[in-house]
Amino acid sequence: MRRSRVLGATALALAIGLGGPAAVPAAAGPTAAADDLTIAPPPHRDPAQVTVRAGGTGLTFTGPGPGTRWRSLQDGRETTVDWCPSGPSGPSGVVFHGDSMACGVGADYVSADNTGPLTIRDLGSGKSETLTAPAGRAWMKAFSPTQVLAAEVDKAGWLTLHLIGRENEPRKDVTVTSPDRFGTSGFRVKAFDTKGALVSYLNGNGGETVALLDFATAALRPVPLPTGVTDTAHTKFGLGSQWIAMKNSGTVTLRSRADGTVTRTLTVPSSIDESVQPVGDWLVAQVDAGLTAVPVTGGTTRVLLPRTGSAPILPGTDGAAFMVGGTDSGNWGVHRIAPGPDGAPVVKKAVDLPANPADRVGLALAQGRLAVGQQDPATSVQGYTASVSGPPTVTQTPAWTCDATVNTELCGLQDAPGARSAATGDGRFVSLSSVDTANCSACGIAVNVIDAGAGGTVRQVPLASGMKLRPGHIESVSGRYVLFVATENSASRLLVADIDAGRILDVKASSPSTLWGAVLWQPEGDKGVVAGTDLRTGQVTRRVDLGTGCKPYELMATADWFYSTCSFHGDGAAAFHTPSKKRIPLPFTPERHHVRLGDGYVVHQGGGGLEVYNLRSGAPVREHKIEQYVTGHGIDWTVDRFGGRLAYTDPKEAVHLLGVSGKTSPLAVIDQDTAATVDFKTAKSWSSRWWLSKPVSSWKLTVRNKTSGISTVVRSGGEARGLITPAWDGKNQSGAYLYTGDYEWTLTARPADGQTPELRTSGSVKVTGIPSRVVRPPAR
Repeated sequence: MRRSRVLGATALALAIGLGGPAAVPAAAGPTAAADDLTIAPPPHRDPAQVTVRAGGTGLTFTGPGPGTRWRSLQDGRETTVDWCPSGPSGPSGVVFHGDSMACGVGADYVSADNTGPLTIRDLGSGKSETLTAPAGRAWMKAFSPTQVLAAEVDKAGWLTLHLIGRENEPRKDVTVTSPDRFGTSGFRVKAFDTKGALVSYLNGNGGETVALLDFATAALRPVPLPTGVTDTAHTKFGLGSQWIAMKNSGTVTLRSRADGTVTRTLTVPSSIDESVQPVGDWLVAQVDAGLTAVPVTGGTTRVLLPRTGSAPILPGTDGAAFMVGGTDSGNWGVHRIAPGPDGAPVVKKAVDLPANPADRVGLALAQGRLAVGQQDPATSVQGYTASVSGPPTVTQTPAWTCDATVNTELCGLQDAPGARSAATGDGRFVSLSSVDTANCSACGIAVNVIDAGAGGTVRQVPLASGMKLRPGHIESVSGRYVLFVATENSASRLLVADIDAGRILDVKASSPSTLWGAVLWQPEGDKGVVAGTDLRTGQVTRRVDLGTGCKPYELMATADWFYSTCSFHGDGAAAFHTPSKKRIPLPFTPERHHVRLGDGYVVHQGGGGLEVYNLRSGAPVREHKIEQYVTGHGIDWTVDRFGGRLAYTDPKEAVHLLGVSGKTSPLAVIDQDTAATVDFKTAKSWSSRWWLSKPVSSWKLTVRNKTSGISTVVRSGGEARGLITPAWDGKNQSGAYLYTGDYEWTLTARPADGQTPELRTSGSVKVTGIPSRVVRPPAR
């Protein structure tokens, strides 16, 4: 089967997508309102992250979302918590408890950082009070509704604790009595509630003492450590209303708060980092299986929550406790654990936490087909489809999925070298990876292909080459061709590969270069002329003067449009419309790789987000301003070069497909692969392919016998996105064979957007080997 290597003049103009009847209109601006399609993100498999800081009549928590908030557990009202102001040494220390927030505590040991004013805010009522530390006193990390713990150090280095009265407390300075003398070294507040604080200090025997401070009596009472424990470095504490819990590995020792001689010992299956908290006469434990509870006196363990967050159990102000947990990301929240009527702990969700969205980590878009890189936390690529005719719609569930846990090479991380998917425009999404060759390890390159048209099937195409290459990144793709950067012996090279043939082409590409269909565009000289090389013949078939007077530093081509700059700094950024030969200067100086060219528009990524400039009126009209932080093309945003929309991800991980008003370029054939002869004795069908510049709503293939002049529709179809591949078997659509002979074929297609004329392109094919046909058709 011999293939035609040369196109006629009309077909060539169509093949390179330049020229045609339409020129840029002289209208003042865009003609129709653009629309915005949105794809909501699926929930992340990992639950929402939240930090609960305190619990009383309300909850103080941080995340999900910005800032710290206090939410009432009675009526649900919510207020934003202003963080503590900065002091001379940085942000002022903060302690939360109940509904209160204390600013100015500083370190949890005696330090100059915590000798200034102390402000305590009631987050529910908004009331605040400020206390000044008496001379020589330093604030400690414990307070009650009436008192604040402070400490002073005498000249000998001994530490004395004080309870400083708040506004509603007549006793303004009460000295704490202690059976021991201790210094500042090793003193810490382990836990506190409204009735007292659990503290530790170094004793004179080389060990550590834990003691309970009763706020009402201002007295310290030692609490014996578990048997065999001499320090608290690996001890987790829980201060409950009736019991004090001390956990070492899986053993929990409980001391009665009212009578220190009453002791209980329990075993919980947990690691050293997981917390415990007494709730009434039950011990609540954070374990691998979730949140469990067991009676202090021993008995059957109950599972309160099947799964918990990583933060420890948080004690409340009324003997309750709070814990983040649930079943999964769709059923997650902050739960309040309190004794029920029979004393057993009862769990009630206090705050519902909606699921975090899955992370969108990459976008590729062509002909209305969208590939979205996603992490939740596993990496995958999800495929969606937007309508190209009729009412604008987009699917909300993936049509296909490429799971990186199944095939890392084909669906790998989006930030891996060369692994960002690029849309070819014919239903494929491609990336690069290293492969072994017969001569060496990891010195070859393969193109990884996801075929959206085949339901997301994946394959790997090794590129035949005698060079030792390592992949860099993809510069441009169009149909069967990919332009990419690779390194050979540490030297960078710009190469073009034919995906279908699985080989690197013998074409010299220089930077900058870009692909559109079967044409490689690159600068020719230093005066703004670009030359188009037909990759099927290796010959330059077209030259275009961009009117810039400079050699392009960046270069892009799409349909009837070019984009270029004149320097690394983005000078002379301009678009060029080929049919009208009009250069359109752009009103910005972009950074490199911060602009993408669509069909009649450009998207500029600036410091404040994305700017979309519509060029279809002949002037740059800013049609959209998307104010958000974006990290780069191929991560947060991209464009559909093939007559389509731009796509971007918003801060809530929703993907937007945004239209641009006005007419697109005429429908064109930008590449074709058609056999000049076909012998049906050996071939099942006439192999033919046409790559199109934008989607079509319908098409038909007609053949005309050159002898008889009879035309026959042999194949037809509906919507096609980027590629038409009719397999003609020598029969008409009724199943009857045609005659042998010379034929003219004609492909007719209607653009799906209905904006431009119908496409007609023709060529010749010689047909032989038609079975059971000996009579030639009559001559005209």
